[in-house]
Amino acid sequence: MGLLTILSTLIGTSITTGVRRLKRGPLRPGWSFKYEATVAFMKATNERILKLPAPEQRAEMERLSAPSSALKRVRREQVAAGGVPSVWFTPPERSGDEVVLYLHGGAYVMGSTRTHGDLMARMSLGTGLRVLAPEYRLAPEHPFPAPVEDTLAVYRWLLSTGVRPEQVVFSGDSAGGGLAIAALVALRDQGTPLPAGAVVIAPWVDLECSGESVAANSLYDWGDRTMLLHWAKWYLGKASPREPLASPWYADLGGLPPLFVHVGSAEMQHDDGVRITEKARAAGVKAHLEVWPEMVHDFQTFGEGFPEAVRGTAKLCEDLRSVLGQERPRSAVA
Repeated sequence: MGLLTILSTLIGTSITTGVRRLKRGPLRPGWSFKYEATVAFMKATNERILKLPAPEQRAEMERLSAPSSALKRVRREQVAAGGVPSVWFTPPERSGDEVVLYLHGGAYVMGSTRTHGDLMARMSLGTGLRVLAPEYRLAPEHPFPAPVEDTLAVYRWLLSTGVRPEQVVFSGDSAGGGLAIAALVALRDQGTPLPAGAVVIAPWVDLECSGESVAANSLYDWGDRTMLLHWAKWYLGKASPREPLASPWYADLGGLPPLFVHVGSAEMQHDDGVRITEKARAAGVKAHLEVWPEMVHDFQTFGEGFPEAVRGTAKLCEDLRSVLGQERPRSAVA
């Protein structure tokens, strides 16, 4: 039943997109039919699953995962990292001992190494580095601060294996991007040696969703404020949306390592990315903002069949290498 529903949604949104483009042109200048139809499909899927119980939402997202050539080119190995189930993604030609600690998105409710596996594989291939991806606990069964605790446990485990802090770079998308920044703040406050830096995609850093782009870009992006607040409530539990380790926008960012932020100009999290970059700079952090014109949320995850995703992932890999002090390009991403 789930696969039939997905197919029906895909056909319906493709037809609607095609008819609209014939009448009015693309929704955004430069959007291909394939790109626009994909965004429409993702938005319709989120609207459909929003009222489902969390396990069913996760199952629906898992069904959207498909094999990719990148996944076939990396070796995947399960490991209990500090007690947290995690997966290593290792490229065929590993270039060093550095590690990308990747935190998947999914509004703290969904997501896994399966839903984001293609992106993780392409990042591993593009950097020549191992990627360690925790399956951190998800809300509402495990609300804040469970994902933060799991991230810290995985990082400390990594250090216990002999990997040095300066050999680790945090990364993540959406909720995972916000989680990466929150983990840096927590590690700093606890006096734990910090990693080399973080490269994040569309970080969700304000669970109050107060940025103007949340409303302004909901016409184009694959969600809306109602969805975000629904998932934020599940994640927060009894915590305040202004809790700094849940919404790093409210955290003191002083003393953090370099931060690279990627956002799309047409996505709801655009302002989250811009504001956290500006706040980091004001706190003395070396922070770089990469704004991708016309792109929506998490476009890098769309896969190697999309030139936009390929270019976005290539730039992510470049920034990851830069944080680790590596300038020479590695193997191709796609």
